Parts: sequence; C-alpha cells; structure tokens
Amino acid sequence: MSTKNSETGHAKNIANMNLLLTNIVAIGADYNPANPQLDITELQNLYALASKAQKDVNEATGPYKTAVAERENTFEPLGKLITKLRRAYKATEGVQPNNVENFMTLARKIRGNKKSTGQNTKDPAALQNEHSVSQTSYDQKASHFDQLISILQHTNNYNPNEEEYKIATLKTLHAKMLAKTAAVAEFYVPLNNLRSTRNTIMYQSPNNLVDTVHKAKDYVFTILDIKSAQYKNISKIKFTKI
Repeated sequence: MSTKNSETGHAKNIANMNLLLTNIVAIGADYNPANPQLDITELQNLYALASKAQKDVNEATGPYKTAVAERENTFEPLGKLITKLRRAYKATEGVQPNNVENFMTLARKIRGNKKSTGQNTKDPAALQNEHSVSQTSYDQKASHFDQLISILQHTNNYNPNEEEYKIATLKTLHAKMLAKTAAVAEFYVPLNNLRSTRNTIMYQSPNNLVDTVHKAKDYVFTILDIKSAQYKNISKIKFTKI
C-alpha cells in the first residue's frame, strides 16, 4: 500500500470512529454494554487518543517531506552535471583514456542508485528498512561524488574557467548534498516514532481502536432491530487494519 493511501486509511478509520460514536450516542440509554471498554466515555477517550496521535503524525510529515524534496532537488541535476564534467575532463590537457574510464566508473555508480519505492506498511521496522535503503543510496551518491571531485582535483591541468566546473563549486555542492541528506534523517526519526505510537493505538495494543470498535458494533447489533435505520447505518461504517 502506498504511503498516501495508507495515511488516508488511518484518517478514515478515525473519522469512522467519530461517526460510530455519534450513532451510539443517539441510541441513548439502551446502549449499556457489560464490557467497560465499550462504555461511551472509554470510546470517546480512545477516539481522542487516536486523533491526537494522527495529528502528531501529520504535523511531523510536512517537515520530513520538505526535507526529502530538497534532497531530491539537490541530487537530481547530478546526471547532467556529470555529463558536462566528463566533457570538461576529457578536454583537459594530458587526460588519458584510462583516466576517463576511472571517472566514468564513479559516474555510473552515481547514476545507478535507484530511488526509494515509496512503499509503506504499518510495520515501523519495514518503514525503517525502506528509509535506510534510501538513505544509504543518497549517502553512496554523495561519497562517489566526493571521490569524483578528488579525481578532478588531482588531475594536472584541470582548471576550468567555467564557475560551475571549478573544484570549489563542486565541493560546495557536495557539502550541500551531505546537509540535505542529514536533514532527511533528522526529520525521519521523530516521524517514524510517532507513526509507531499511532499504529500501536489503532492496530496493535490489546485494546486497539479497530478491535474495540468492532466489539462495539457487535454489541450494538445485539440491541438494535436488524431492520432499523440505526442498524443499517452502523453496519455501513467500516474499519480496516492497515
């Protein structure tokens, strides 16, 4: 399930719990479960807890996505830059074919790392693994680019007039790459922790939201007429473990 669809699913579960609560309150005194976990007050507390957990995730998602976008914007032009650097390098006096091949070995490594798939699950360990793979990919690109700069820096006669190809400019870009990659990690850790908290409340704890509302629905169906409008309305309210 994609990240977008998964996050929408969490919000839908919370919204549907609010709808279920509205219907339960409308039942009035007939709603009198023996299970204390199904008391209206307990359900309202669980709804409030889940709502806050999702709100916390939402608030942490923005900075993380911004950091990811800024990292991608920093790395995306590398392909075109490397093509131009290769030509500038080949045009340098004294550069031999084997020197160019060394350059291209690093260039291929920089271009060859794949982007993250963007897949998401409710398992924080799986999310952590996805993040680690993506983070490693960008770390490797930055490292290979640093090695490429070293080749240029230690090549006699490599002293281009164009500012964008100068060693100082390339080192500034490399420093920016490292900073943008570090920022993603910085924002990811609290986001993943908040997702874990949200998922525990909604799906994993002994009295999690989805299991609890299913029990509440089961109880409601024991006290309502199957042909009643209330029964039909509540039966349409769905919850899904994500």
